[in-house]
Amino acid sequence: MVRTSAGLCAVWQPEAFKSMEDDFELWEDWATENHEIEKSISQGIFVPLNVGGDGVFQVTIRFGSPELGLTESERRYRLVESEPYLFTSLGSFAVGGIEDICDVDRAAENRFPLAEGRYSVVVNLLDWKADPNSVGSDGRPLPSALPDFVVLVRPEVSSGGVFRTKVETFVRP
Repeated sequence: MVRTSAGLCAVWQPEAFKSMEDDFELWEDWATENHEIEKSISQGIFVPLNVGGDGVFQVTIRFGSPELGLTESERRYRLVESEPYLFTSLGSFAVGGIEDICDVDRAAENRFPLAEGRYSVVVNLLDWKADPNSVGSDGRPLPSALPDFVVLVRPEVSSGGVFRTKVETFVRP
């Protein structure tokens, strides 16, 4: 589970944001300027999971080959898929609300190993509430509920790929 009260969740390279841990003013200067965030996206150190609002979200991250994909249920209830984002790992990644970047305790708690290298990241937004196997009779998610986001992380095999660089994760019609 990830949560945000700043309106944006993300996957990021912890090493690139080390200077912002416990420095709210430095983080705030970066986080309140879309052009600064988009520069981080272009550098491959930040991937937005952006639905434009606060909340608590279930995020599943899958790593694997270019053939890696969604399950049948996830495909059925997918609302939208992002264009690929570039992510460059120096040995780990973090996931959480954008405000977790400046919170040293949350940053450590949300950090996971990932082999060094370049990755293509595609974000899928699911409508888990539409899946009858995800919602209990009380309207609450079941333990087996589909997540809000499925993030597919695949090795980036060509260094000439075109990647999305926008803070808005999904193209609006």
